[in-house]
Amino acid sequence: MPSVRVDSIRLGSTRLHPADARAYWMASKIPSDQFLLYCFDRGSADMATEVRRLYQRCDRIDVLRRRITETPLGLDYPRWTATGSQNDAITVHREPRTWQQCLDAVATSFGHQVDPRVSVWHLHLYPNVAAAPGGSGPALVAVLQLSHAAADGALATQTARDLLGSHPLPSVPVLTKPPALLESASATLAAATLPLRVAQMVRGGIRARRDALSLQRGTDSGSIPPPAHSRALTALDVAPTGRTSIRAIVLPKADLQSDSATITTFVLTSISVALQRFLHNPPDLAAEVTLARTARADARNNFGNVGVGLFPAEPDIATRSRLVSAELATRRARANHPLSEAARASQDDVEAHVPAFLAEWGVAQFDPTAVPSTVTGNTVVSSVSRGAADLTLGGGSVRFTAGFPALSPAMSLTHGVHGIGETVTVSITSNSAAVPDPDLYEALLRDALAEVRAALA
Repeated sequence: MPSVRVDSIRLGSTRLHPADARAYWMASKIPSDQFLLYCFDRGSADMATEVRRLYQRCDRIDVLRRRITETPLGLDYPRWTATGSQNDAITVHREPRTWQQCLDAVATSFGHQVDPRVSVWHLHLYPNVAAAPGGSGPALVAVLQLSHAAADGALATQTARDLLGSHPLPSVPVLTKPPALLESASATLAAATLPLRVAQMVRGGIRARRDALSLQRGTDSGSIPPPAHSRALTALDVAPTGRTSIRAIVLPKADLQSDSATITTFVLTSISVALQRFLHNPPDLAAEVTLARTARADARNNFGNVGVGLFPAEPDIATRSRLVSAELATRRARANHPLSEAARASQDDVEAHVPAFLAEWGVAQFDPTAVPSTVTGNTVVSSVSRGAADLTLGGGSVRFTAGFPALSPAMSLTHGVHGIGETVTVSITSNSAAVPDPDLYEALLRDALAEVRAALA
């Protein structure tokens, strides 16, 4: 569970990095908004006062003060521009709810993605939630919905801490929308420099090819671990055409700690056990695990997914955990190897010079209905530490946090592992197309967590 690092990300650039532009364009095909849930004790503060305070804080948070503006005729990449005054980005859902009814409401929100051309974020507040984990009294649940084009998991976590926290925030310069004449001039300049950009793209392609060959030679020689192999489709690897549900298993961090396994490995092993039983002893399984990558200048999305084997055929749980741990270490070693970093940097340089209209056309060719022959992983596991439990909202202290990785056309079950302070939440996002009974799968995973705890004690 890596900690948050966003200090090297420069948020001042007005032109979307190609990686962020791809996330923006792809969201029209695969909904990808992030939903960061924080549960607080219900304090005595007036909600209207709290909402005013939150709006004041959002005015000092760069990520929340910008929206996406498309350039004329698509001649250049979209740009970050000022949002202006916002008064409708926070919704207070005042009606009383049980904890599960609150989760059901959050799942319903998945179908209402933000329009980043208007605002990249929306905050849902549920101030009257009964029977939430971590306390006996009523809870206040805050859910920050954030466009993935605006932030990856690490930057989203920092943004949520800045919005929901009480620590002082630095003053920021006033953002103004560029005059239409300036925007037009920018688009004209992009068109005029098109031949130069194409030439830079070709030169970058030559470097990228060279670095890719070096990476392959290192792989062939054994000095770099090989890439993960693809896995066969399972009953999980279907489009989410039914009802989407979310569940959250809130545990003390100590319940997921072991001398022989990190929290991420512990949960991966538990997911392996749960899926083995849910899918009735499949011969092979893998999870797509999200890894943070070196921050690229002006890019808000700096991560990649790697396939990590889950070894369901290994009967001994402790041995299976060691295999998962070694597999995850191997995937990290390959991803972080200098030759891998060089190949990735070269490819990024190529993409940075691809004309915007060509990059957008490439995304448009993606067919979300096409069924792949194999997959990198049969489920997703995103693991992030969200720092110290020093947040307060509405006069109440934070109990726990959770996150819900989005489903995709070939995956109808994902998992989140999110910690704050001494509490970790293992979340489940599923669709009835693959998981018709989400309570059954939650029970299987709870049992698996307890079984792995006993095996690794």
